[in-house]
Amino acid sequence: MSRKNGKGQIHSNVLMPSSIDETELSKAVERGFLSVCEKYVQVKSEQLPIPRSLDKDLLRWRRMSARYKRGDCRHTEAEFRSLKVIAQWTVDINMKLRNQPLKKVEWKP
Repeated sequence: MSRKNGKGQIHSNVLMPSSIDETELSKAVERGFLSVCEKYVQVKSEQLPIPRSLDKDLLRWRRMSARYKRGDCRHTEAEFRSLKVIAQWTVDINMKLRNQPLKKVEWKP
């Protein structure tokens, strides 16, 4: 969904209602992320280094998660894309910790 801002440009930073599936996906990604952080400490005896390239995605994802926890189940397109990026990164780190080949998360359209 997009709308025009005051200058006639189209942007997609509009909050849209989240489905129950999207809300549960966010919760599952958060559980997986925390689990991977704990597992990394157990295996490597150090904190999981988060790449700087994920900074913006983490910020968007955390903002969306905080909104969900307050009961406001809405998200922007950018926040949901960031959720998918964090989910893929979490799966990648988990696979590396278990010495398994990486696999791509498949998303329904």
